[in-house]
Amino acid sequence: MDATAVQASARKWALKNRNDHGSAQASALMGKVIGEAPEAKGDIPALRAILQKVADEVNALSPEQVDAELSAFTFEPPKSEREGLPKLDLQRLITRVAPNPSGYLHIGHAKNLILCDEYAKQYKGQLMLRLEDTDPKTKKPMPEAYTAIPEDAKWLGCTISRIVIQSERIPIYYEHAEKLIQAGHAYVCSCIPEVMQKNRAEGKACGCRNQTPVQALREWKGMLLTTKEGKAVLRIKTDMAHPNASMRDWPAMRIVEEEHPRVGKKYRVWPLYNFAAAVDDHLTGITLVLRGKEHELNADKQQYVYDYFGWKAPLTLEYGLLHIEGAMAHKSDIIKGIKDGTYSGWDDVRLPTLRALRKRGLQPEAIRRYMIQLGIKPTDSTLDWTILYKYNRELLPTAPHYYFVEDPVVLDVQGLQAKDVTLPLYPGAPQDQTRLLPASSPLFIAKKDAEENVGKVVRLKDLVNVELSSNTVSQNQDHKGVPKIQWVPQDGAVNVKVVKEDGSEHVGVAEPAVGHLKAGTVVQFERYGYCRYDSELPDGVKLFYYAHP
Repeated sequence: MDATAVQASARKWALKNRNDHGSAQASALMGKVIGEAPEAKGDIPALRAILQKVADEVNALSPEQVDAELSAFTFEPPKSEREGLPKLDLQRLITRVAPNPSGYLHIGHAKNLILCDEYAKQYKGQLMLRLEDTDPKTKKPMPEAYTAIPEDAKWLGCTISRIVIQSERIPIYYEHAEKLIQAGHAYVCSCIPEVMQKNRAEGKACGCRNQTPVQALREWKGMLLTTKEGKAVLRIKTDMAHPNASMRDWPAMRIVEEEHPRVGKKYRVWPLYNFAAAVDDHLTGITLVLRGKEHELNADKQQYVYDYFGWKAPLTLEYGLLHIEGAMAHKSDIIKGIKDGTYSGWDDVRLPTLRALRKRGLQPEAIRRYMIQLGIKPTDSTLDWTILYKYNRELLPTAPHYYFVEDPVVLDVQGLQAKDVTLPLYPGAPQDQTRLLPASSPLFIAKKDAEENVGKVVRLKDLVNVELSSNTVSQNQDHKGVPKIQWVPQDGAVNVKVVKEDGSEHVGVAEPAVGHLKAGTVVQFERYGYCRYDSELPDGVKLFYYAHP
């Protein structure tokens, strides 16, 4: 086995693996390396050792170093089963997204929003936003969500052609409910829940099912006027012998006497999801519905409504669930956390809400790229933050670079000549895009760097080599193989606080130019990560939120 050739191949594929997935995995390199150096199969243990060593070396590189090395290689583009999204045979495309305004949108909602928007743009169609706010009790709408959701959709780059609010359409649902009653396709059930559940489980029809349309209409009027909450529901007649018990005479309307934040107590009978969705999809001309596969049964339920009215159902495409690990994504838990003070609000950076991701400096196009590559697939997936961060880095090639020193300690360098250091604003920046860094002693370095390099020679990045044993400028300025650390001049240093994605806070100082940033600017603190400048605190400290490495 030619160890040099194997190491070179491993290095190339480790760089690509790190770039594509955030870290290089030795196990992912073996097939690629053997493909280029088949003789390596003769000593698998030795090959594994080389791959692990190379992966560790590449994982220790900065993103800039990875990009620089990777630029020397070319790779065949991967073969793909599809380009973009599956093609559709639709003459007219109108699709919709239908969140419940009981909270703000999180990254899980972004999948449906972006895929629908992509189809609307691709087929020159329309994307409707429908706010499903017909549960004023268990999923009580939040007044601010009615404006926050369209704002978040716009931030994602989605073009909303129309906004429909279900609580403003209650008379329409009443009208269609009465038509179904009159046609004998719906009835009012007053059975106690336990009895009805038992009947449905056993496939038995209750006595209420035998109502004539006249009797059912009378009971319906009672629901609208006097019947107490929990005492009656309107059910759609289906097939009591259906193999799935939940399909048997499913509920369409129920009484909820809770006050609604938009319409107060104007209505006391509210539609349930499947009835309202079927009516709205037809009346608003929806021709394409994208939904998670967990809604597959709902599509079957809604088909009864389409069949009873003689309507054509929209084309439905279903995709797998997107799981979000390590982050709070359930609205009810977030609301509870905000109320008890665990979270500062819907934009708390520990949350996966779009507001929180925006606050951290995630670009909407990065989220869009991620969701498009997930596509319309039936398999479930787990959000891979490393890939999302990779897309975000690719969108920030001109993010300004600055030195930031966490937990600073003073370094008084003997023999350091005061001078101004001119550095590019970012790697590869034009000559007119520079930053000026005054260099003089004393200056700040990170406490961690000081402790890890006691007695060693270090390179103050872009400045000089320093003997930490004597705090003097080194006689040898060859910095090849010398640890590089960032530094900040004591004169003009800017006090900085960085809030990490787990809510922890890092304090330090940054170079003087950081004091002139505009709010919202995403920067890269070298050897630290990408951060978004938020605001100046009352004590003059500059507040940043951490995006990712």
